[in-house]
Amino acid sequence: MSNRQRRRIVAKTADYTINPNSDDAGTLFTNAGASGAVIFTLPAPSLRTLGDWYDFAAVADQDITVKPPTADTALALNDLAADSLAASTSSQKIGSLLRATCVKGASTYQWLLQTLANGATGTVAT
Repeated sequence: MSNRQRRRIVAKTADYTINPNSDDAGTLFTNAGASGAVIFTLPAPSLRTLGDWYDFAAVADQDITVKPPTADTALALNDLAADSLAASTSSQKIGSLLRATCVKGASTYQWLLQTLANGATGTVAT
């Protein structure tokens, strides 16, 4: 008998809002089959979502963007009040991996947005 746990992987071809009631923490979202840019909107950061994380992989040569529902409620490289993180640099999209983790910031809950793929450029919107 195996104790192997499987990770949920979900492909989206259009903009999608993550629902923490049905989208398990640790889900990997991809843009497989997308013919255009896909924007993933995170739930509001809160005590309920603290510690939740989601990954986003570009498997189609299209932009992917991860953003909180409200501007300035994310943390990203050198930005305490980021609006979004995108994998949108030409020739660096396929294989890009972005992660969003809900953390407790200095005074409130925020989404920590990170680029995880080596060599890929994440574009932070402020």
